[in-house]
Amino acid sequence: MDSHTGKQVNIKPPIVGNINSGLGTAIPLSQINPLKKTSFSANELISIANRFHREGDLSQAETIFRRILELIPEHPIALHFLGVIALDSDNAEAAIKLISKSTKLAPEYYQAFNNLGNALDAAGKIEEAEGIYEQALDIKADYLEAMFNLGIMKRKLRKYDEAEKLFEDYIKIDPTNASTHFELGFSCERQGNRTKAQMCYGVALNIDPKHSLARIGLAGLYQTVGRLKESIEQYDITLSDDKDLTKALNSKGIALRKSGRFEEAIECLMRSYELDRRDTETLNAIASAYQSIGDIDKATYYYTEALRVNPLSEASHKCVLFVILNNYKLSTKELFEIHREVRGPFDKPEFDNKDFLSRDKSLTRKIKVGYISSDFRTHVVAMNVLPLLANHNHDQFEIFLYGQVEFPDEITELCKGYADHWCSTMQKTDKEVADIIEKDEIDILVVLAGRFDENRPIITTYRPAPIQVSFHDCATSGLESMDYYLTDSVLHPENTVEQFTEELYRLPYYYQYPIQEGIPEISDTPALSNGYITFGSFNKPEKLGDSVIELWSNVLSSVPRSKLLLKYFNHYDEESMKQRWVSRFEKYNVNASRIIFMGSIDDRQSHLALYDFIDIALDPFPFNGATTTFESLSMGVPVVSLLGKHFVDRVAGSIVTHAGYPELAVENKSDYITCARTLATDYKKLNHMRQKMRNKVFKSNLCDGIRYAESVENAYREMWTTWAETGGYKEN
Repeated sequence: MDSHTGKQVNIKPPIVGNINSGLGTAIPLSQINPLKKTSFSANELISIANRFHREGDLSQAETIFRRILELIPEHPIALHFLGVIALDSDNAEAAIKLISKSTKLAPEYYQAFNNLGNALDAAGKIEEAEGIYEQALDIKADYLEAMFNLGIMKRKLRKYDEAEKLFEDYIKIDPTNASTHFELGFSCERQGNRTKAQMCYGVALNIDPKHSLARIGLAGLYQTVGRLKESIEQYDITLSDDKDLTKALNSKGIALRKSGRFEEAIECLMRSYELDRRDTETLNAIASAYQSIGDIDKATYYYTEALRVNPLSEASHKCVLFVILNNYKLSTKELFEIHREVRGPFDKPEFDNKDFLSRDKSLTRKIKVGYISSDFRTHVVAMNVLPLLANHNHDQFEIFLYGQVEFPDEITELCKGYADHWCSTMQKTDKEVADIIEKDEIDILVVLAGRFDENRPIITTYRPAPIQVSFHDCATSGLESMDYYLTDSVLHPENTVEQFTEELYRLPYYYQYPIQEGIPEISDTPALSNGYITFGSFNKPEKLGDSVIELWSNVLSSVPRSKLLLKYFNHYDEESMKQRWVSRFEKYNVNASRIIFMGSIDDRQSHLALYDFIDIALDPFPFNGATTTFESLSMGVPVVSLLGKHFVDRVAGSIVTHAGYPELAVENKSDYITCARTLATDYKKLNHMRQKMRNKVFKSNLCDGIRYAESVENAYREMWTTWAETGGYKEN
């Protein structure tokens, strides 16, 4: 049975043919010993055995069915039922053998085909199960059990449009099954049709108010659109019926985390963990909650535990690779080894030497470039990539976008408009996407932000393109299948110590931001009216480790009367969370009165306006701010950044340098304090800098999309020339 729906469909088959003689129907089973009565017919024995089966006495039922096979060795019904008993006993392989034989003996036995599909599904052979359910429906087109089960297989295979059609067909015949309405809603939701999904979940709950999955689905929709309070209320209703339902506990925990109620979230998720210590979804959620409050050690522990439970969980891999970048205790070698350990199992050496002998190797022909991303939507990666897409030379490059975009928006449409071809990768496996890319004859495949969101770097392990590039990722992919890693000379100077599976290619500058129109005007630096300096950070709290807190405390100590403003979505809304952060600064003798917390802000304009309250921004380490750094500069707020050894702790340094303020990127903690103190010394000079900064930034390389596109295209052309002339790949 399917873990998503539970046992919503009865797998026990109806009996084929006229076998109900009435024998024993009124006689208690305890009084029947069919093996001692040789006059029982096969049909009568089947009727009795089926009664034992229905009442859960599998042993007695099996004994009788085997007795039937002694009488008639190739009896299809007996073989079928023995297969069902094997499946009930968790022996899927035995079930497959028995029921397969039954279907060969009785090709019109549609119930057997349905249960063969169940057995194949239980054995993890989803594609085979799909085909068998289709055969059952070929025999009997209105067979509801097979229709439902085939819909489940289509959903598992991410063929949501086909699943939707099957569940709709089911409902036309029988509109009273709550689980079918739920599954229809789920399939619609996965295709981005949230309105229809909500309606379907509502119908399911009208039929069965205790249908937990439908209520969880409805709660999830509320969570997706930010209606977190209503979402939590729905989870609570579900948990009132079943307080130990791990799916509801997990989802509620995630909603609590998004609501800024982190301690409640952890408590809720740990309750789920105690119920099932091998649920990777729970482990990842616990780790994420700890990550949100800046407890990197515990976050790393639970992500690693999730990997131990399921070594092939790509979601856990991405989370581990992300969270370790916040760990300043790890050496360069350790970081690299973790990347290889985590990503290594995905490498597919059998594809390493795939040749592209038929490929036109002309150095001057139009090059086909493909970009893979889940972030062709309102997202920081899209903001960085849009200027590149908008300024590509389509006479020299043919642009393909492969988008894993669940909820497309106006940015998605912009991206599509800048490309020559668009392909949705939703509902497709990694291998299927790789096959499409190879069929498109992509020359250079670019994976954007491979460790983030739903991006899919594992596609490259099938080697669908001769040249494969990692872009906008913050460390090595750890994959031998990736050839190049795009960077710049600030992020990775020539003496860089960071280790990569890829070859580094340095662009003139790395980051690119579109000039934003309609953003708030630059105000005077607030110190002029406050009479004191306000430092600030809008970065993720998980970036603010103990080393950051200590350094920022030293900055505050060096600038008398100064304060620090912290803001990150709704993170600081809860009083308990404020106290948690205050206590971290108090360890370094910073009084609570010097820490200012800002709560939730509804829109981007209001968010940007908050920079009016900050004189100087402080950048965290080892994981710098990227978007926040550019935002600060565009609002006239200088950002003090500490240059480290790796990409993640040189990001802000690259941005401020290419914006024309290299003096803001310093080499050590002492210089960090000095830089902050120097900026804070002269309010008028600081204000003059503030008033000139936006114009300078907008005229800098950071906002020159045409030049940026040319530099990236030059990189692609050089990569292509190298490959075409050598016909080969990097040496392993």
